Amino acid sequence: MAIIDQRFGLNGKIALVTGGYGGIGRAVIHGLYQAGASIAVAGHNKEKTEQAASELVAQGANAFPISFDALSVADTHRMVDDVAKYFGRVDILVNLVGLNKEEKAEAVTEEAFDRVIDTNLKGMMFQAQAAARQMIKQGGGGKQVHTGSVRTQLGLRGRGYASYCAAKGGMATLCKQLAVEWAERKINVNLVAPTFVRTPQVEHMLSDKTFYDGLLARIPLGRIGTPDDVLNAILFFVAPASEFITGQTLYLDGGLTATQ
Repeated sequence: MAIIDQRFGLNGKIALVTGGYGGIGRAVIHGLYQAGASIAVAGHNKEKTEQAASELVAQGANAFPISFDALSVADTHRMVDDVAKYFGRVDILVNLVGLNKEEKAEAVTEEAFDRVIDTNLKGMMFQAQAAARQMIKQGGGGKQVHTGSVRTQLGLRGRGYASYCAAKGGMATLCKQLAVEWAERKINVNLVAPTFVRTPQVEHMLSDKTFYDGLLARIPLGRIGTPDDVLNAILFFVAPASEFITGQTLYLDGGLTATQ
């Protein structure tokens, strides 16, 4: 157990989880706490951050709720600074913030396109920057994990996913660039890219039997993802065991991208 704890334990680490109160976020904050980390739960909804943090505190965690506007660079930096003031440092960033606004390509609006790009791609850039500045100020070292998608690599036939695919595809290349720029500072930057994960946000799509059956038919392992599948990959990327891994995109897709 000592070797496992040494390679995968997070005792003494401070983890900032943005989007930490959603379906995936809840699994991630509880999993990181169980691995030994203290948790900052961040998101745009103040009440939801407080509720998620209070659930952790009830289990004995050191947890801090903080709200911020992911579309504001200044507020993103303010949020990271406030987390660092509260805990004294930031060791881990897990960025789960993201959204999609589906529009057919011939009907895409500038407003919707900009919002999806800004939330996903621009949001990644400036969350990463704010966290990295704090990590560098601490003397270097740190782990960042951002959330891509199978759409990072593949389009989705029959759906209006142009802005989402563009944003998620850009995140994979941005991940590589940030990883190589910050490698000398010992900051690892990686991307987890799941297929559909059963959360309330996508339940309306998964309840469509035709869509659901078609999705399962494309996934060799025969099921969609769960929040714990995403948590497990994130735990690996933020643990000491992954020190030599940076700039990578890990697809959590049951083999879907291996067959497309």
